[in-house]
Order: sequence, then C-alpha cells, then structure tokens
Amino acid sequence: MNATEYKKSVDNYDLLADREEYNPGDKDEREWGGYEVTVLKKNGMGEDHCEKLIRVLPRNMLSLQRHRGRRETWTVKQGVLTVIVDGERRDLNAGDNIHIPKGAVHCMINVSDAPVVVHEIQEGINRENDNVRLVDFNNRPTYPLATDVERKSAALYKAIAEAIRESLNRNAA
Repeated sequence: MNATEYKKSVDNYDLLADREEYNPGDKDEREWGGYEVTVLKKNGMGEDHCEKLIRVLPRNMLSLQRHRGRRETWTVKQGVLTVIVDGERRDLNAGDNIHIPKGAVHCMINVSDAPVVVHEIQEGINRENDNVRLVDFNNRPTYPLATDVERKSAALYKAIAEAIRESLNRNAA
C-alpha cells in the first residue's frame, strides 16, 4: 500500500462499523517485536478492555501514531522504555507507567541493547485498524501530519530514529 492508498484507507475507516475485535491469545510478530493479547473483557463503564504484553526489540521503535477510539495505560515490566506522548519524551523504568489519552500522539521506543516488555491496557473501542500511523521507523506508509503536536512529535521521533540508526551503523562497522 502506498501513502495515497493509506491516507484514503484512514479517511474511509469507520471505527464503529469495525467488528474485528481482538481475541485472547492473539499474537503478532512485527519488525519492532510483537504482542500477545492476554485479557479481553468489558470494563466497569461497559467499554472494551484489552490487555497485551508487548515486546520491543533492542534499538527499535513502533510507529508514531494516534487512536480515535481508545486510551491506553502502559506499565514497563522489563527494561527501559522511551516514550513520546504529544511531543514530550519520557524514559520509563521497570515498574513505571504512563497514561495515553485517546487521540494523543504517541509511540514506544527501545534505545537500549536489551528487550523491553510492556503491559498495555486499552480501554474504549479497541481495534487494530484504529492505528493512524504518522511516522514509521520501518518505512510503512503514513498519514500526513496536520497539527503542531504531530509535527513536534514527528521531529522528536525522527531525531531518536536517526540516533538509533547511527548506533546500529557503528555496531555493524
């Protein structure tokens, strides 16, 4: 899919019509690591509640993204997780957590040489297709940046990505 097709798919996406829910035990391996769905239920407000264990490989980044239907809480179980949320960088150690509001621009980053494991709780309308990719470390198609927060987050993301790539190149030499 190219960038034009991706933008069209995001613009035409109907969150309320999407019935492709997560299932307990769902697993996916990606360039950056992978995830497994561990819990799926309704929360006290009747919303979807999905829990995942996410593994971020050394010197890897998930896409800079936002969601229209859900908010997330991340708790670091192992390693040091670097996060961007609405243009701000934070480094979280094992035991630390952070709340990602619905619509916030965010990503998970592992700048270290050891894997990072994160417990993620999603609440709201939880669909994998609700990810709006804004910048991607692995060059997948992205959605055009439209706000100052998106542009600030993207600049920070690109600077961290460049530092990771330089580090990988030094180690390969």
